[in-house]
Amino acid sequence: MKNIKNMLLSIVSLVAFFGSQSTVAGTSGLLKSMQGPGLEIYNKSTNAITVTIFMNGTFTQKADISPNQKFAKDIDTKQSLQIGIYDPKTTISTGTFSREITPAPKYFYEINASGKTKYLSWNPTKSTPLYPQTGTFMGLSGKSDSGYPLSDNISQGQIVKK
Repeated sequence: MKNIKNMLLSIVSLVAFFGSQSTVAGTSGLLKSMQGPGLEIYNKSTNAITVTIFMNGTFTQKADISPNQKFAKDIDTKQSLQIGIYDPKTTISTGTFSREITPAPKYFYEINASGKTKYLSWNPTKSTPLYPQTGTFMGLSGKSDSGYPLSDNISQGQIVKK
């Protein structure tokens, strides 16, 4: 009888724990922690860069990323994503009532991959400077350098330079 009571208590605790996980961008907290943040940009260049992020055409954030550093952001992977990259790092300003950002980025990309994670690397010495992360051991691990799964990551064809 005591064992049944302990098992029932354990089940109730598990249900309460998983039920209390917050919903982030349409994904449960547990799944989100396994999937990762949805967006990561790894700067493999020798310069610090500035990145602007637009979700559904609306400016959401600016980030400065030092060489060999990463930037991660929790996003809803189903939303449209656009990324502007300033190489080298640039001071930008945004209009109060418009979506204008000055100066315009040297590189601007539309990411067409609804539902896919966007784990990207930036290296301007490559023929395609913005590309999907391959992860450790040339992709054999199936995980990014940060440990995020690459099984549902975007492909190069889903990154369109504008």
